[in-house]
Amino acid sequence: MSKGKISVRRELREPDAFIKTTYSVLDYCKKHLKLISITAVILVTVTATAIGAFWYSSDRNHSAQLLLNQAVTSLDNQTANPDSGSNQQLDTIITSYKSTVASPVASYLYANQKYRAGDLNGAAELYQANNKVADRHLKNLQRLGLATIYFQQNEFSKAISILEQMQTERSFINEELYILLGLSYEKNKQPEKAVATYENMIQLLQNSFFKPWAEERLLNLQNLAKS
Repeated sequence: MSKGKISVRRELREPDAFIKTTYSVLDYCKKHLKLISITAVILVTVTATAIGAFWYSSDRNHSAQLLLNQAVTSLDNQTANPDSGSNQQLDTIITSYKSTVASPVASYLYANQKYRAGDLNGAAELYQANNKVADRHLKNLQRLGLATIYFQQNEFSKAISILEQMQTERSFINEELYILLGLSYEKNKQPEKAVATYENMIQLLQNSFFKPWAEERLLNLQNLAKS
């Protein structure tokens, strides 16, 4: 008998792995048809719920973003007097859209409004309450705002603590940080640290509009140290 005929008979007696697996799956489906049907219904329900939640979240984010844009436009166009309309829009975003992408920005802008209106304590509370935002730049802006309030309230040590941490992290290097930190050192009677701060500012921010101011401040401190 030829090898070809033996091979054909063997395949007829012993189906390949794919055929075995297929029959096994079909047999399992027949025996557990009810369980499979229930599982399929659950999967469809979960999928539909997830899709619905995604679209609902997207719609809320979109609505909040539109409302925030209106509030920002109102802020840009307002006069020196606080605009209650923009405040109301920002407050609506904060209270109604807490879980949306617009909420942290709205809270920051609302804190700025309180600051401009002279409510330093109210602004500080909002800056601190909004300190868990994911966006690093926004978080640094809030920390800078809080340090500014501490400076105006003559709590120079608190302002220095915030600003020194920001300087160490090197995630927010700009002239406002150095100016506020230098002035805080001066007010806190730490002229040596103020000198170092102004020197760093002049070195790192060569094109800053406030570079001449920092140079003048540095010269005054150096002259005072010599006298």
